[in-house]
Formats: sequence, structure tokens, C-alpha cells
Amino acid sequence: MKTTNSWKAFVAGGAIVAAALGLACAPAAAADTVKIGLALPLSGAAASYGQDSQRGADYAAELINQRGGILGGRKIELVYEDEKGTPQGGVAAVQKLMSVGRVKAITGGTNSSVVLAESSVTKKRVLQVNAAAQADAITDQGSPWLFQVNNTVSLNSEAFNHYIVKTLKPKTVAYMGENSEFNKTVLEKLKESLKAGGIELVSASTYDAETNDFTSILTKIKASNPDMIYVADAYPARAAQLWKQVRQLGGFKIEVMSPGVVTPGMIKPSEGAMNGVITGEIFMASDPGPEGKEFVENYQKKFNLLPGKGELVIFESVSLIAAAMDKAGTDSDYDKIAKVIRENSWPTPRGMLKFDEKGRARAPYFYIQRIDNGALVQVERVSSN
Repeated sequence: MKTTNSWKAFVAGGAIVAAALGLACAPAAAADTVKIGLALPLSGAAASYGQDSQRGADYAAELINQRGGILGGRKIELVYEDEKGTPQGGVAAVQKLMSVGRVKAITGGTNSSVVLAESSVTKKRVLQVNAAAQADAITDQGSPWLFQVNNTVSLNSEAFNHYIVKTLKPKTVAYMGENSEFNKTVLEKLKESLKAGGIELVSASTYDAETNDFTSILTKIKASNPDMIYVADAYPARAAQLWKQVRQLGGFKIEVMSPGVVTPGMIKPSEGAMNGVITGEIFMASDPGPEGKEFVENYQKKFNLLPGKGELVIFESVSLIAAAMDKAGTDSDYDKIAKVIRENSWPTPRGMLKFDEKGRARAPYFYIQRIDNGALVQVERVSSN
């Protein structure tokens, strides 16, 4: 297995050191920029995800360009389109990025149904790196130019469900979530884990994307008196409203939220309703591991904010695209770029990432989290390897 240099070298001094990913050190030449398209939810129910992602992507491009760009001095140019958090919006966004923006690669991705729709357009047409959407189905397609930086639902569920069964130990569980590809896999994995642990799933309720009143579902769940409620919802505004309604009905003994979706943009509008909820994630700025300390410190200095998972994975995605193009010596031979991605390990603030044949990376760590006083607090960190 080939490896590049350490992440410490990658972020030393607050800028990318070219040697870390093999990026060219030549002064910027009078050459065309390398356009990278970003399809993000800049409006709609998932807009807070898009705002986080835009900040992380801009930061990555800034660092790359400070070091002279890639491919002999070409600068990175980010081109944004609003996918509005809907599959139709995602299709329109990537079509525009390719036909009008003339981008050489596409990244972004926060919602699985949106990225699935986008990938039907980008397949065999352009390199796509899905930053945050989790559904296994995205990379189950076997598209050779499609990669996934975030953990899949299966990987996150494996770690989170183990904690539910072995540590929380509820006797009965009720599930509710949107009827989507992401939540379909969440529920399948939960059923498997609960059955293996001898725990009863007393109900499983789903709802449409347009739902904003959950009273009837929650009332039925309350009637079954479960030890634990498991909520799976990847839209911050809607999830905040859901948890407010949970509080109005008195709450539950144990409350958990599907891993990989909880951000400050979800917690803040819940106005305290999510306090006590347990979830999980692949990254925490308060305990980033040895490779991530400098990234967190530099990011906080620049933005006066701690980075979350959303900022992290888009930062990694833009950096990966740039580094792979530079190492492959091309911005448009996607077979060559994809081969370079799969054959190398890449330094990130989370440690070295390696992509499998399906184009999936696996996070080095998984964090169990609890929401206390409106903030995510680490309960424990476990190795994912």
C-alpha cells in the first residue's frame, strides 16, 4: 500500500505543504483554473448543512491555492449550485455544473436521496466525490468514478447499534424516520442488531418528506411505552421540530438519533428539546485524534468556530480531488484519477483514509455523543478498524 506524507505536514503553518499530497510547488502560471463543482443545499430544510460545507470547501481551496495550486500552477476554482435538499434540485444542480460550469469534478452531498439522483447523471461523465451522504446504495452502484468520504450507513450503524445493545440495553425500542433510502438501511441494520441482542422492536413508523406534524406518530409510540425511541432524520429543520414535539408529549426514557446527522444547525433551532439525546459521529473537534489537532486549531483561528463533520468531510473531499488530479497528472482522465485514488492512502485530519473497490472510505474512529446544554458532548471514542 502506498502512502503519502503525514497530515501534520499537510496543514503545518496553516497552509497545505505541497509534499504532503504530492501537489506541485511551481509558482502559479497563467493557466486555466481547475473548476470543481459543489452541489449543496444552500436553501431549504438542510441549508445549515450547506452553509457548513461551503465554509469547509472554501477553506480547502484557499489552502491549495496558497501553495500554488495543482498541475504545474493551476488554481482551484469552486463553482456552487444550490441543490435545495431535493433529488430534483440535485439533478438540476449537477447538470448545470457540467453543462454551464464546465467543472472537472463534482463534490458536495449531504442527503442520500439527493446524491443518488445526482449520481444517475454524473455516472461515466465526471468524477464525483460524495462528501457526507451515507446511504450504502450510493456506492453499491459500482460506478468507477464515484467515491464516498463519509462512512456508509452500515458502518455507522455497526458502531452505534453495538453501543445501544451492549451499553444502553433497552428491553423495547420504537423507531421513527423519513421514508428514504438512508433511513431504509438505518432501520434494516437496527432490526438486525436488536434481534441479535434479544431486544424487541415494538413499532417502526415512517413519514413523508413533507411531514412537519409528528403528533399522531408520537402518540402511538407513547402508547406502546418503549424503553427507547430511535429517530432517524437527516434534515436539521424538520428534526428540530420533531424533537420539540417529543418534549410536548413528555419524552421517553432513552432517546437516540441516527448517527452522522446531528450538527449545531440541528441542535440550536430545537431550543433545548434535544438535550439528553444520544447519537454518534465519525469526528469530534474536542477529541480529533493526533492527526487532527492542528487542523482544528487552524480552523478555529480562521473562523472563530470549531469544525464539525460537515466542514471536515467537504474539506477532505476538495483536498482529495485536487491531490489525486495532481498525482495523476490530469484533470480529466477519470480512469487514471480513480486508479490513483484507490491505490493510495490519503492523509486527513482523521488519519489516513484508504478507499475500497466500491470507492468507500472507513473512518478511523467513531464517537458516541450526547447532547447536553445545547452542545454535543463525547461519551466515548472507539476504533473503527
